[in-house]
Amino acid sequence: MSWYRETRDKVYSGFRFLLSPIVRGLVRIEMPPSAITIAGLLFTGLAVILMYRGNLSGTSGWMRAAGGIILFAAAWDTVDGEVARARGKSSPKGAFLDSILDRVSEFMVLLGILMFFNLSKLDSILVLGLLFASYTISYTRARAEGVGIDCKVGIFDRATRIFILGVALIAIPEYMNWVIRILLAGTAFTAIRRFIYVLTRRKKG
Repeated sequence: MSWYRETRDKVYSGFRFLLSPIVRGLVRIEMPPSAITIAGLLFTGLAVILMYRGNLSGTSGWMRAAGGIILFAAAWDTVDGEVARARGKSSPKGAFLDSILDRVSEFMVLLGILMFFNLSKLDSILVLGLLFASYTISYTRARAEGVGIDCKVGIFDRATRIFILGVALIAIPEYMNWVIRILLAGTAFTAIRRFIYVLTRRKKG
């Protein structure tokens, strides 16, 4: 899947270019990277509130606005690292905080979809399955790195899942149930692939 990685790297480079003025401004005012990381979580919280408003009004405009905020928050997720590197403030604690809040952020998005979309009982269960599969992917990578194995295989990592959810909220919020099903299939496949990958690799060194 090198084509996919190359395409995603180009997208990330585009995000970094668009956000570079913000990065320079935050570096200039010496904004702590941890505050930037927390701000990203607040953006996600705003997206969930917009989902709630969309549920109350019964219109898709609020859902589309939520999707836009989710995509912005995904782009914003690159800012803290850029600022930390520019200020020489990169640290294991910062990476740890970023990783934990990424998980919280994804949970908030899926919880918003579960609560504020009129999903069937089956689709509600599938959302929970997607959450489980998502966390399995992250946990598998963390445990693999703990035993010296680099595990980034599979397409449906967090960045991809959040991007798809954001675009779907903007473009096809009325078909979110099918988006969830596709995401669950891809995420479960990635989780299984990573599990097999780790079992069939040897520790580096």
